[in-house]
Amino acid sequence: MTGPGRKHVVVVVMGDLGRSPRMSYHALSLLEHGHCVSLIGYEGEDIMPQLKLHGGLLQVIRFNPYTPPSWIRKYALPLYYMFRIVGLAFGLTVATTQIQGDPDCVLVQNPPSLPLLMIAYCYCLIKERSAKKKPGFVIDWHNLGFTMLKPKSMIRQLAYENEKMMSPYADGHLCVTKAMKEWLIGNFGIDGDKIFELYDRPPEFFRPTKAEVMHDLMKRLKSDMEKQSPCLRVEETNRTLFTEVLLQHGNRQIVERDDEDRPVLIVSSTSWTADEDFSILLRALGLLDRTIKENNIKFPRVVVIVTGKGPQKEMYKEQISQMHLEKVSILTLWLEASDYPKLLGCADLGVSLHTSTSDLDLPMKVLDMFGCEVPVCAVKFGCLDELVQDGVNGRVFSQTSDLELSEQFLHLLIEKRGDDKKITGDLAKFRGNIRGMTRWRENWKDQAHDMIMDACPDILQSHSKED
Repeated sequence: MTGPGRKHVVVVVMGDLGRSPRMSYHALSLLEHGHCVSLIGYEGEDIMPQLKLHGGLLQVIRFNPYTPPSWIRKYALPLYYMFRIVGLAFGLTVATTQIQGDPDCVLVQNPPSLPLLMIAYCYCLIKERSAKKKPGFVIDWHNLGFTMLKPKSMIRQLAYENEKMMSPYADGHLCVTKAMKEWLIGNFGIDGDKIFELYDRPPEFFRPTKAEVMHDLMKRLKSDMEKQSPCLRVEETNRTLFTEVLLQHGNRQIVERDDEDRPVLIVSSTSWTADEDFSILLRALGLLDRTIKENNIKFPRVVVIVTGKGPQKEMYKEQISQMHLEKVSILTLWLEASDYPKLLGCADLGVSLHTSTSDLDLPMKVLDMFGCEVPVCAVKFGCLDELVQDGVNGRVFSQTSDLELSEQFLHLLIEKRGDDKKITGDLAKFRGNIRGMTRWRENWKDQAHDMIMDACPDILQSHSKED
């Protein structure tokens, strides 16, 4: 499976592979550098299309994680966690037996640390005995796993001790913020020379959407959008909400609309879980709608598209149906992976409701929006200023202030569109400050590639051990 200079890296994520962008980007970057990748994760959404272009070098291993019955969680939570951890350990162990060839490195996403870190390290030890070559072990810290569990609980303490015990065994570490690197050094005693900051960056396919692509996307979404909000119906066959077809000198040309009836588009992505308080966005939109009506403000219709799926989606859909807004339309859509960047590239403004259990990680969805040159309004927390600077590339609002967010919407979206069909004012300034940011490919090459290669065992050393 490998050749001269080519490494075999196992990339592991204890989550749905189709909804694990950062680890998918790792796999894609390794493949683009000519390395072989075994990508392990849960069944679920389809993997990103770009990975499928490297089928000869890519092995995908997926499994269904065991989930104990809900009644155990309700009446015997410690027992639930025990069954869950054992089930995950079994599923992951079976998955590692399907890896083809002898890996040079195992790259894992943390969290969850239980049982992933122990299983991954033990796999490396087993390969050292069977293949006479111990694979390198690299942890990519997305967050601190123990902070995601109930405070002062036994399972939280166990997760903390597990992360602290296992992390020094890794040959290298990647983390998403400078603040996280400093925390790992100060609290887990990890050698700072082994930790590399790899900020999330958008890949090249997150970019502003051209009018032709926007027109095609809105045509395909038209039925679903009009079903959820009939007032968005567009009767003309040559128009969508945001684009139109013009005939100039007998030539058909698709352009963005710049008339007063074109709505503004706000996009947000959520997992519809308790981790993100989606209600603050609903309250802010309700205040915006009321402010526009009561003050008779000349303001474009506001279309808000929320993507994603999760356990609280139906609950919030019911709340949305009871709001009876006149100037604002809130739509919940589930998109194909290839359509998500296209939709972001159509937006005038993005919203991030992400908060961090550790105050040390950053919302990847903001990077996706920045890649499309879409400014954001983001909930303020911990180290957010490593990504979003208030008044520079977006706006920041308090987690408890729906009024603040509503006022930001009003201020940013009331401006007219310029010659480029984009909203002027502060949004234009923010877009200028976002434009030209480093992309994932070059950032990964500079910060991660050599570290992962250095974690791989030296071929000469492996042969000398065998002799």
